[in-house]
Order: sequence, then structure tokens, then C-alpha cells
Amino acid sequence: MSALTIGLIVFVLVFSSALLAMLVRSALPEHHLSADSKDTVKLGIALIATMSALVLSLLVASAKSAFDTRSNQVVQAAADIILLDRALARYGPETNEARASLRSSVAAVVERFWPAADRDRSDNIPCRRPF
Repeated sequence: MSALTIGLIVFVLVFSSALLAMLVRSALPEHHLSADSKDTVKLGIALIATMSALVLSLLVASAKSAFDTRSNQVVQAAADIILLDRALARYGPETNEARASLRSSVAAVVERFWPAADRDRSDNIPCRRPF
């Protein structure tokens, strides 16, 4: 299901439950409509809202932590590859074949994770530079 479909389903359910609550209110006895009952319901709603906000904030923090970890892994792998290439370059021309193999394998991995079609489409999207 798409996000729009899920959003519409949630909207319909919440709206229909609000309409049902308005119908049930007229059938409630008078002692359920007192100020103490209303305060108890408000307290329950506040507790549910607070717990929902806490769960959502933990979800966002977890997603950000996972993204930061993966981003740091990619940056570290790139730095290690550059360090290896420079170390091979110091050994002279006899390592040209190994360096070419390293470049082609890195290019294959990059193409597998970020196909050219996706890279062309995302060229206009600004990205965060780590340095």
C-alpha cells in the first residue's frame, strides 16, 4: 500500500470514530457527562498523546542513528579505499594492474548500490558534506 492510501484509511477511521462518538454522547447517562468524567477523559487523552510523542521521537532517533552509522561506514570504506590506492601508487608502475582492478571493483560496487539512473535523477538534490 502507498503512504497516501494508508493516510486516507487512517483519516476515514478517525473521522468515522468521531462521528460515532458524537452519536453515542447523546445516549450517555448524565453522570458520564460531569466535570470529573470529562477531566478523567482529558487526562487519559493527554497520557496517550504523550506516549505517542515519546514513541515517535524514539522511532525518529533510531532511524537517524541507523542512517548516521551507515553514512559513517560508507565514509570509512571510501577513506580505506583511497588509502589503499595511494599505498599501491607508492610501489610504482608494477601495481598499475592491481590499482585498475581496485578501481573496477569499486565502480562495480557503486553501480550496484547506486545505479546510474538513480544518480542522474538525484544530481539536483543537495547533500550533506561530511567535511
